[in-house]
Amino acid sequence: MYELVMTPFRRLAITRTAPIGFVFWFGFGLSVGVLMVANSQLTGDQVQMLNLGWQLSHNHRWISHGMITSAGGFSPGGFAGLLIAAPLMLWNDYRAPALFILLLNAGAFLLLVRALRAALTPFGVQLLLVLGWLSPWHLYFAAHVWDPNFMFVFAVLHLVTAQRMAQYKETGTTAAHVLLIGLGLQVHTSVAILCILSAVLFFTGRLKVCWTGCAIGMGVCGASLVPWFLAAHQDPTLIPGDKGFLFRGLVYVYPVLRGVIYWVKLSSLSFVRRMYALDFRTVVGPVAGPYLTAAAKALLRLANVTLILSAWLQWRFFRKAYRQFVSVRPAEYRPRSWLRFYVTAMCAAALIAFALSPTTIMFWQVFIAMPASVIAVAMSAEVLARSRWKRITLRVARIWVFASAAILLSQAVAAPMYRCGGRILNGSRPMLEDLHVRLECLEHS
Repeated sequence: MYELVMTPFRRLAITRTAPIGFVFWFGFGLSVGVLMVANSQLTGDQVQMLNLGWQLSHNHRWISHGMITSAGGFSPGGFAGLLIAAPLMLWNDYRAPALFILLLNAGAFLLLVRALRAALTPFGVQLLLVLGWLSPWHLYFAAHVWDPNFMFVFAVLHLVTAQRMAQYKETGTTAAHVLLIGLGLQVHTSVAILCILSAVLFFTGRLKVCWTGCAIGMGVCGASLVPWFLAAHQDPTLIPGDKGFLFRGLVYVYPVLRGVIYWVKLSSLSFVRRMYALDFRTVVGPVAGPYLTAAAKALLRLANVTLILSAWLQWRFFRKAYRQFVSVRPAEYRPRSWLRFYVTAMCAAALIAFALSPTTIMFWQVFIAMPASVIAVAMSAEVLARSRWKRITLRVARIWVFASAAILLSQAVAAPMYRCGGRILNGSRPMLEDLHVRLECLEHS
């Protein structure tokens, strides 16, 4: 077993076939994700999200808007309801959409690995596994029902289509790129960061746009929004943006700094409070539970040190990428050079969005940037692995993967979202009963 789990970090070479260690750790993450799905609980946000799909699958009523936004109103369009209804039609259970989200995230991660194989070293690809797939930030929010939990998927699809558009001018790729942005905005408004990113890539000559494909994508998106426009005409409260004011981030500064902190956190083992509010008493009993809880929380506090490491690696990455970013004339497409520019442009787009945001930035609004944040750390760390810091880099990677595994297992059974009695809920009882929600696990307010 020791040889199996250490294989990814034994050497900096990899064969064309997937290494045993990579498959093992990917399977481990997927297994923990399935356990999280099985244990997933509900709160108000999850009930609202489920209701969008349940109304369509059970009552054949398609709601023309998505979830409520931080700025007030609702996300425009009904695509979020379709995403939740589809798995409910296959399995009428509240965990069906959660399993669907997990599988989408798994597929997106494998697609990301395939797309970046030419741009990263073998060790860099292995770091994607550790920092991306096995990250508690990723799996914790990929195993329950919530609209931001789809953002990893949309971010990966944006990167993959943008990478293709950097090389080829194709109708289908351009249409897909525009479509995923338009439909993504219907799921969560943080996809606006991808809109800004695409504009940056286009105006710096890093995207080859087929205008026919662009028109097709915009046409489909526009058609999908017709029901929402009609509903918003009747009820203006559906329109998002009635709270706060534009450029709030620039006026108060702190919202932008808060977004930067979350960017760094997403590639570390430093978490928000809800992720480490652990309680093992329902798992191992009232005697051993408090001791196990104290040990798990001690590990999480120690893991906060990784925030410093992530910030340092991010600084090294952007220090090197700055010169390329300010260059207006793009060089001939080179996978690594283009990826470095893409990540830097994503950071710039995120900063613009943070400055424009009418509300204070919350962590879920930065999920869309997680792949870029992870890639920045991976690219910086793989450079260290080819220097005199090689031995230390490999040792830290080993510690990181086992710490992530321990944290994930503790969250899967003891975090509020994944333990019985950990959430407070008021919801529609007929829907909850129809979707086989374990009502005995819910604390009603």
